[in-house]
Amino acid sequence: MGINEIISGFPDEPMTALKNRLSNAHRLLARDPYHEDATRLCSAIVDEFSRRKMAARKQVGVLWWEPHDPDVPEFFAYEAADSKAPVAAIFKSNTHTGTRKEVYSVRIGDHSLPGQFSEVAMARKAGSEAWENGLRP
Repeated sequence: MGINEIISGFPDEPMTALKNRLSNAHRLLARDPYHEDATRLCSAIVDEFSRRKMAARKQVGVLWWEPHDPDVPEFFAYEAADSKAPVAAIFKSNTHTGTRKEVYSVRIGDHSLPGQFSEVAMARKAGSEAWENGLRP
């Protein structure tokens, strides 16, 4: 199977398979930084990740939020479903425990909203409301 055929099948591949392919391509590039096919694969996989992330955005209030990935401590919001530049972010500062529930913070530009949130949904809503009320970067 040629590199073009592999890349054309990316939309149908599960995320775990793409992550494995990316890891393998990085290992190959570590041995040979000029390997053309590995470079093309890395670029195509990153593009596919971006496409999937954009397609999975959901609107909460006026902003479009990326899906929450528990393995990533930060995710972003955009003014429109197809925007490229993020306008807000949610950060997970710690892990939930029995006594520590509020672990999510919201930032719009350089301004952090006061307080923390126990759920992503609450943080998204607060970020969208702040944006709608005029808080801008």
